Amino acid sequence: MKYSLFVFSILVLNSISLVAQVGINNTNPTATLDVVGDVLLQGKLYLEEPGKYTSSPTSKLLMVDNVNGVVNKYDIATSSFGPLNYVRFVFINTSDYGLDAGYDTKISATKYTVAVHGYSFTRNGDTNLTLRSTTNNTYVEGHQFYAYVDGNTNTWWLKAFVNNSRFYIGTNLTPVDLSLDLIVYRNNFITKIWDTPQTVNMGGNATATAPLPAGF
Repeated sequence: MKYSLFVFSILVLNSISLVAQVGINNTNPTATLDVVGDVLLQGKLYLEEPGKYTSSPTSKLLMVDNVNGVVNKYDIATSSFGPLNYVRFVFINTSDYGLDAGYDTKISATKYTVAVHGYSFTRNGDTNLTLRSTTNNTYVEGHQFYAYVDGNTNTWWLKAFVNNSRFYIGTNLTPVDLSLDLIVYRNNFITKIWDTPQTVNMGGNATATAPLPAGF
């Protein structure tokens, strides 16, 4: 009986040591499973109790290619895109109309969604600009800075202009410098995208109930 228990203990210890570090095409594994080469997964991959994550935020991210199913390590330092991207457009010496005709960023609307999250306008670094109405000098008009998709190019365009007015310094029309800060979202990382606007008819009332967008 003692001999049987001794043999059984050796087998159990050997099994534990084998499970602890397994190398495939690798005689010196440094992890529980250390594979040198390509791995083919058929079906589903389950991770049980992977433990606490203590490395840098992007050092262990994996991405699956929807076309061929290949699992790749995501390295934001070398990747051609990220889920969130930031870009600043600075338009120097635009006309006093601003970007009322629109500017093509050449950013694909199929791959990306663009939003203007900040903007400013100056003249040679000076903010002493006025947005006077062209119909009445006592009115101060609003302004619009936004991104939109042009149906002909299927790219994101920018507009930045004053409602019913132009840019002034005092009473004189002036060219202006425009800065627009954009957040560019990769569409692959967005769960739901609605191609058509969610229209709400207010019926002339101050309040109304908007319908829940499909999918929520």
